[in-house]
Amino acid sequence: MIARSFLMISLAGLLIWSCTSPTDSNDEPEPIVSSSLTIEAQPAAIPADGMSKMVILAEYRLNGEAAPDSTRIILLNTVGTLGHGEVYTQDGIAIDTLTSDTVVTLGMVFAIASGVRDSVEIAFEPVTQ
Repeated sequence: MIARSFLMISLAGLLIWSCTSPTDSNDEPEPIVSSSLTIEAQPAAIPADGMSKMVILAEYRLNGEAAPDSTRIILLNTVGTLGHGEVYTQDGIAIDTLTSDTVVTLGMVFAIASGVRDSVEIAFEPVTQ
């Protein structure tokens, strides 16, 4: 009877040990990275004269801090002409310009960085004399 009890306890201990994995107390968990990307157009509306420009600002943050310098941000637009379209951060900010079309219209500018996206609506307004 004692041998049977010892065998049952040994098997239970083996089962419990096999279901757990030993960890080194010096191991630290991987940090969870939260990221945010914000895009702005300044000003949001410009004349549709083919010459006016707006500034496109993209701010990229990781864990609430500015993304490392030289982090790539891709900009895409539905109207107008971007100065570069591929910009790189400095202190978490990347800047481009967008030149207006000659057609009065609404459009969008999209920013993409490491799978994170944001967009802003822009407008080309009638030219006033």
